[in-house]
Amino acid sequence: MRDGAESFALADRTFFDWPGNWDLEATRFPAPPLPDGWRREDNEAWTFCRPPEDRLPDQGWKIHVSAAPDDAARTLADVARYCTRHGIAFKYLKSANVLRALSRKYAQRSSAGKLLTVYPVDDAEFARTLEGLDALVGGRPGPYVLTDLRFGQGPLHVRYGGFRTHYTEDTDGELVTALHRPDGTPEPDRRTPVFHTPDWVGLPDVLKDSLAARQAVDDFPYRITGALQFSHGGGVYRAVPTGTDALGAGEAGVVLKEGRPYSGTDGTGRDAVSRIAHEHRMLRRLAGMPGIPRTFGTFQVRDHLFLVLEDIAGQDFQTWLAAHHPLTVPDPDEQAVARYRDRALALFGRIEALVATVHGRGIRIGDLHPGNLIIRPGDVPVLIDFEVADELDRATPSSLGAPGFHRADATGADGDHYALAAIGLWLFLPLAALGGLAPDKAPALLAAAAERFGLPDALVARLAPQLAPNDNTTATLRSSPGTFPPTDVLVSLARGLRDSATPHRTDRLYPGGFEQFVEGGAGFGHGAAGVLWARHTALGERDEEGVAWLRAAVDRVPAERIGFYDGLHGMAYVLRQLGDDEAALRALDRAADKLSVRRCPSLYRGLSGVGLNLLHFADALDSADLRRQALGLADRVTERLTAARTEPVERRRRRGSKDAAGLMYGWSGAALFLLAAHRATGDPALLDEAVHAVHRDLDRCAPGPQHTLQVDEGFRLLPYLDNGSAGIALVAAELLRVRDDDRIRAALPALLRACAADFVIESGLLGGRAGLLATLAVLRDRVPLSPDAGERPDGPALSGAAVDRYLRRHLTRLGQHAMTWHGATVFPCDGRARISMGLADGGAGVLLALSATERGTPLLPFLTDSRLAAAVHPAAPGRAGGAHRAAIPTAPSGAAGTAHRGREVSSDDHHGPAGPGGAGRA
Repeated sequence: MRDGAESFALADRTFFDWPGNWDLEATRFPAPPLPDGWRREDNEAWTFCRPPEDRLPDQGWKIHVSAAPDDAARTLADVARYCTRHGIAFKYLKSANVLRALSRKYAQRSSAGKLLTVYPVDDAEFARTLEGLDALVGGRPGPYVLTDLRFGQGPLHVRYGGFRTHYTEDTDGELVTALHRPDGTPEPDRRTPVFHTPDWVGLPDVLKDSLAARQAVDDFPYRITGALQFSHGGGVYRAVPTGTDALGAGEAGVVLKEGRPYSGTDGTGRDAVSRIAHEHRMLRRLAGMPGIPRTFGTFQVRDHLFLVLEDIAGQDFQTWLAAHHPLTVPDPDEQAVARYRDRALALFGRIEALVATVHGRGIRIGDLHPGNLIIRPGDVPVLIDFEVADELDRATPSSLGAPGFHRADATGADGDHYALAAIGLWLFLPLAALGGLAPDKAPALLAAAAERFGLPDALVARLAPQLAPNDNTTATLRSSPGTFPPTDVLVSLARGLRDSATPHRTDRLYPGGFEQFVEGGAGFGHGAAGVLWARHTALGERDEEGVAWLRAAVDRVPAERIGFYDGLHGMAYVLRQLGDDEAALRALDRAADKLSVRRCPSLYRGLSGVGLNLLHFADALDSADLRRQALGLADRVTERLTAARTEPVERRRRRGSKDAAGLMYGWSGAALFLLAAHRATGDPALLDEAVHAVHRDLDRCAPGPQHTLQVDEGFRLLPYLDNGSAGIALVAAELLRVRDDDRIRAALPALLRACAADFVIESGLLGGRAGLLATLAVLRDRVPLSPDAGERPDGPALSGAAVDRYLRRHLTRLGQHAMTWHGATVFPCDGRARISMGLADGGAGVLLALSATERGTPLLPFLTDSRLAAAVHPAAPGRAGGAHRAAIPTAPSGAAGTAHRGREVSSDDHHGPAGPGGAGRA
């Protein structure tokens, strides 16, 4: 899961949801009494209390109050009483469960630990309030708020920040909350887990002693050489002892594991300090065992506890698997598959023996999963992280666990046995996390792994009972039965989308991935607009209730969120597609004033997506003004591209900046916009710039195995639709229809071959298997292919037979991800942790990919329609009705898709081949 997502996985076992919805009424804090005239308002996590007179400035010094869970209600009552007596606005977390969610080990570090926020109106009131509250609650227990400066002994913490919500763009093109400098210039309101004061803000006198205490140099007997991990509970660091008195002195290096008080709590409420001390006791009991790191003891700095460990030379288990797994290529070598099977079986046997030895010492591990194993040279496993280890016969479940490797009701050694079986599955098919969603998924995956790798019957017979779901399971998700895709998969996917809708909620219409809580629930990529468009495009459905919800959302979305995939322009596009021109134009009007402040060139959230949509509306409305706006954005994108071309290529993970690559965040999305602008104007200079943009993305690519070409992020290669080679391939093929270019033409087959990997860890459209499937299908008849005869799997050419084989395999393998929810087909997202209905990462995106593959319906806006592409590049003789198209039967007569298939699709519906004044789409 992404950082912070754990807090959103507590309220619902099937979908991500706000922590505020986690048993809210049962755990709601008593509402503090408010004087007459005060207002009380709730949002998803907080309750705001405001005095009758609104005196708040836009920004200033704010006070955060933390509290230990057992003391939260008392601290809330005392602080609220002080604020109401002095007429100071404040907010507080709605419930004890929200506080627990935001205190968990993997809670978002920038927001964790806060119980209340107090808003003094000026520096004088800030100083009075801080001293008054310190006299009232100072010294009470509470976690450190990492973004802040702690006042005195806590639990009061302060930072300079925004009181009212304004937005600006950061260096990566992300929309973030903003402060304003004295001259009115916006800048990001930095919420990194380090105290920071803007350079134009002076430190109040009342804070000087606290700052001096923070900056005081502690006697820390280590030099930190690197960070291995951060969590709300503390960091894990590599370090070198600097003195003879340091624990581990004489070692070339050690690992320091930090525990912060009242932070990083587990399911039983234990904080990180308690778990670090407990881990030290467990490691002492295991001392001397092979495969267990040595511990040199613990030491305390201020109130943080550090455990000093042996630095294990080796790879983390996930890196080992990525380096050696044989199915990450288009055409796995069967001898390599057999060699990997034998090597993995030997390694698994060593892990089993290591776990048995730990059990022999009377200890259960409790949190056994691949992230807690290091593989030494020679494939020797080492177990790390004994924070929740306990007595082997403990009759309660473990308090922490990774999805798919943790059975919530398992006691004693049973939890370790389940986790061990899940690791055995994960070694061959790294989708074991899906078993945490659908309990019967793991046995189905084990059967698939056994067939693909020829696993020994004895091993399968041993693992299968451990992975089998309990008879009393109440999970609403089930493994998708039978072969995939089933005959009615499109109708079943659409039913899941319809049945999951929550039109009574204003924060979202459909449950989606964690990104939905960052962008809001209305956008094209992760919100309602994308799902409504997918239903309309794939099956001809127009949901009146959904249209009404999206129409109302136009006025709720921040006007600064103007992007196509994350904001108002995507909403406007969909509203027009669904026949609500009035609401669509209102969305465009709300976004118009914010165009001048956006700099990000990306398709996803920046100028290119907005520009494509303006060209679309200019063509539809015959609006010279909208066309002029769009072409002005083309000039700005060209300026950004020109500047980027003078700088060296940086192969790192960036989303939206000049260093990003791919369709959604890189220069290929800009190339698509510049190509559309060229078609609208005939200006050859714009076409030249589109070519340069694709070249810039190709500069970010590196050769991969089996003659693939993929985006290089410095530590991994990416084939995906959003920020990988698939998205570049779609735009490259589009560009070659207009301008031949030797470099792009030569790269296209290798980009396309990268879409054919046997194993893909995610299922979604933008970052998973569905996008690779759809890219192969859309470009099947548009990339020069070699004759079928004599094709070598490891050669640079592609044959039509090979592409069809890859398509069939993707279709079948989608079943590894598929589940059923109340009988409807659904798909997971975000590390396979929860189900999403979204276009980017969930069911709506898979629906689009399957429909584009089977029926040639549009894949995404502004790409040429795939049916029209086939007419330009005719299929080879005998190609019509190829095997992969037969794999997904059309919906039965009378089903949701009938109306769409039974009518002629007009150019107004799908915007046809791009001509003067507009761009097409696929």
